[in-house]
Amino acid sequence: MSAAVMYPVIDPTIKHVGVSKLRELNATTLKETEDTFVIQDNNTPLAVLLRYEKFLIMQEQLMSVLNTLELLSEKEELKGLLAGIKDMQSGRVRSLKEVEAELAKKG
Repeated sequence: MSAAVMYPVIDPTIKHVGVSKLRELNATTLKETEDTFVIQDNNTPLAVLLRYEKFLIMQEQLMSVLNTLELLSEKEELKGLLAGIKDMQSGRVRSLKEVEAELAKKG
């Protein structure tokens, strides 16, 4: 998911289904669908059923956000990040290819 995606996201694959609809959701049906189901009882949402791959993507995004928050909350890490941004803005950077070439000459 890119940074260009803004929340809240309206996902057209989300289907609201009643509890009784669960009987129709067997392994074959679930393997073939890309839909996300909000399972509800009397219009009250109870649970969300989604493909495992979507769940893993959500977990990965959550961990990315938590890691970023951790980085930004540690004073020394934040100082290093800001120094790196200043170096980039000032043009004091080299490409990975340049660094690897220099290391190869020394090695």
